[in-house]
Amino acid sequence: MNKFFRLSTSLLIFLQGLILVLVLFADKIHIPLAFLGRLHPLILHLPIGFGVFLVLIFVLKKWIDAQAFQEIFRFLLYLTSIFSAITAIFGMFLSSEGGYELEQITFHQWAGLGVNWLYVLLIIAYEKGYLEGRNLFYGVTVGLASFLLAGHGGADLTHGEGYLWPEKDGGTVVLTEESVVFEAVIQPIFKQKCESCHNDQKTKGALNMSSVAKLLKGGKNGAIWKAGDPLNSHFIQRAKLPIDDKKHMPPKGKAQLSPDEVLLLTAWVQEGASVSKKLGAFGANSKLISLAKKLQNTAQALLIPVKEYDFSAASESNLAAANTPFCSVYPLSSDAPALQADFYVSKKYERKTLENLSKVSDQLVGLNLSKMPLKDEEISLITKFPNLEKLILNFTEITGKTLGELSACKHLTSLAVSGTKVNKEVLVDLLGKIPTLKEVFIWNTGVGLDQVAGIQAQFPKVKIQAGYVPKDEQLQINPPILVTENFILKPNEDFVFKHTLKDVTFHYTLNDSTPDSLGALVSRGPLKIEKYSKVKVMATKPGWLASRVLEYKVYKSAFIPDSIYLLSKPDPKYPAKGGYSLKDFVQGFRETGRRSELPDYTWLGFFNNDLEALFEFKKPISPKGITFSYLRKTDSDVFPPVSIEVLAGNSPNALSRVALVKPEKPEKRNGYTQMGQDIPLKPGMYKYYKIKALSLRRLPKYLLKDDKKEEVVNKGKPAWLRVDEILFY
Repeated sequence: MNKFFRLSTSLLIFLQGLILVLVLFADKIHIPLAFLGRLHPLILHLPIGFGVFLVLIFVLKKWIDAQAFQEIFRFLLYLTSIFSAITAIFGMFLSSEGGYELEQITFHQWAGLGVNWLYVLLIIAYEKGYLEGRNLFYGVTVGLASFLLAGHGGADLTHGEGYLWPEKDGGTVVLTEESVVFEAVIQPIFKQKCESCHNDQKTKGALNMSSVAKLLKGGKNGAIWKAGDPLNSHFIQRAKLPIDDKKHMPPKGKAQLSPDEVLLLTAWVQEGASVSKKLGAFGANSKLISLAKKLQNTAQALLIPVKEYDFSAASESNLAAANTPFCSVYPLSSDAPALQADFYVSKKYERKTLENLSKVSDQLVGLNLSKMPLKDEEISLITKFPNLEKLILNFTEITGKTLGELSACKHLTSLAVSGTKVNKEVLVDLLGKIPTLKEVFIWNTGVGLDQVAGIQAQFPKVKIQAGYVPKDEQLQINPPILVTENFILKPNEDFVFKHTLKDVTFHYTLNDSTPDSLGALVSRGPLKIEKYSKVKVMATKPGWLASRVLEYKVYKSAFIPDSIYLLSKPDPKYPAKGGYSLKDFVQGFRETGRRSELPDYTWLGFFNNDLEALFEFKKPISPKGITFSYLRKTDSDVFPPVSIEVLAGNSPNALSRVALVKPEKPEKRNGYTQMGQDIPLKPGMYKYYKIKALSLRRLPKYLLKDDKKEEVVNKGKPAWLRVDEILFY
């Protein structure tokens, strides 16, 4: 034991010396292991625990031998001092990352150092014999009080001001025509889900969301929203990233935005992102207002009093166990035990994830399984959530034959089965078995609109939501939803679309013309593509206006070479995967400044050199043509090939020309474009095809002068030729 105290004394001397260096020279030295500061929130619990034991041991003193008491007390005192020093050091490391208000971090840092030095003094006083009897108890009690003082500052930094002793809520917010929508609807979401990391004390990313003025200043990446443009609004982009992405906000482990909250924030940005506009100033058809009222009416929002529940909150361990990358389980409010579970990404849905929610079965009051491949037999798993109030089963695979089992959920008030195969008989049976239901959403199901009135009359206490029923006016249908993820199609692969509504028809063109409802090319989902095409597609449905037109460049391969031999050497900066990259069905990435410093493995690049490649097929083929996919970046130095020659034959040494094309030559700067050159071939059955693409040896005149610098550049410089795919169709 004496050896332990000698080593501990040496360690304490070293740690105090390190602390002194950090205090005096923190702004002048580089900390190589600064990342260890992220262990600060973990390590700090150790000295606090030891400090508590130092106080509690006095309660047990009369049952402990005097000599044993002294040894235990001394041992705990040294451990408390050592880990207080380590915690202080890690805290100084963490503060070097920034993101905190100087005044608050300074107070917490000096409070932590004070705790460290206090326990060092206690050790010195104890070893010198100055602390005995009650003085020992007073000393360690003061030490524990110092932990509380420093901990209060740390909690404010991590979770926001007043975390340990929160102020009372100012009261319930109720939407009226005079309500400022930002204050009533948007700001409460920011306060609950964002402000713990972006406040006056802790400004991660230099962003402070504690007031409107500070919010409008933005963060280190500038403004966090762009009025009218949610797709390019920073905080919307972050919220929609996968939860495991490091840039996803709120961070994994924090309370997540619900899908309705994301929709609400998106609608707010889309409709101008005003921080002063009142509810009455929005139009009657405002999506923002309808979403806000929906949140208010379904008790998910921060606009109505928090409902009181008679069950206890789930433990942190059970809540953590119930969360997965594709199922977010989070509290409905900070001061209630009720939980909501939202499932994401239908392809990642697993039955065991739903079963795993049994860990929080008593606390689960909301469950969103929208668009998951949930089947009828899995309804029995949902019946095990006794306090479930709201269940969303939209666009799942249920038929409704087992929905009656939900009668076991005695608190179920809201059920959504839109987009399923539920019919009138199922709905009537369901409403008869579950008297607690107050609303049911059934649009786009087997329940006909002509049947709704009769069912509503039979169950007048239930609000049956059948969706919008157009009268004289027509609404525009949403555009098709792209299913295909890759724009380079393999043999026998179609370009596939879908739609959330039934009986939707897709009209499309493949020749860059605009489709209309009378066009000859029509599909219900898969589009037949034979070669490189500029696809334009729109959706139509009787009684609706046609959707807006979507545009895509789609490549198609009908024959895949067995081997590709590069007869010319690509530039080391753009090696791609050698010849294989010409048939790997991966489009070339768009470069960023960072990527341009590294070799690019998606583009095959040639500089002051031509592309020459031999394609071998084990059996002769007779393609109609070849698609040559290349990059055109004519505001820089990437240009189409001057010409593309195709030779073919059944021996690599006996080839004859079957095609020669000259791609269009750009006449002006026109930015970044991925292009596909169609090369029709003469009929014939061949095993070998040789392609020679000549690169441009001298840049055009309009690139020779830099107008900004008013000087001649690029004189005599050749152009780059970059290729990603060569496809046979």
